[in-house]
Amino acid sequence: MNRLLFILLTTLSTSVSAQSLVSWDTFAQVTFHKQYSETFGFEVNVKPPEFAPKLLAYQGKEILVKGYVIPVDVELGMYMVSANPFANCFFCGNAGPETVVEIFPSSKLPRFSTDQIVTFKGILQINKEGEMNAVPYQMFQAKVVK
Repeated sequence: MNRLLFILLTTLSTSVSAQSLVSWDTFAQVTFHKQYSETFGFEVNVKPPEFAPKLLAYQGKEILVKGYVIPVDVELGMYMVSANPFANCFFCGNAGPETVVEIFPSSKLPRFSTDQIVTFKGILQINKEGEMNAVPYQMFQAKVVK
């Protein structure tokens, strides 16, 4: 009986604590519907994005994401993690918004240098509404994984 209890508890603790490293290829499984806007002078989202079921399965789950750090506001500790170095991220290069995850830490993060490669652990939230200026992926309760 003790052996069965040990196996059950070990299995439960492993499944509860396991996180998945979500690849940038998985984050790319989204379709944006854009149309040129005369008002803004560039393409804007005209309806919410469509996310692949595999990607939606991570919604609200604790995940790991590894990428290049982009300091948004170092004084406030606001960062994003990107599939690409800063010069090639969607702010400056030709990549899309699906190549970054906005980081909302559980506590103050250390200072990072631009393009430092870091792995974060936190709860993934997917922005299904697709507001024009919103990043599609956010990580809450984020912590640095050593």
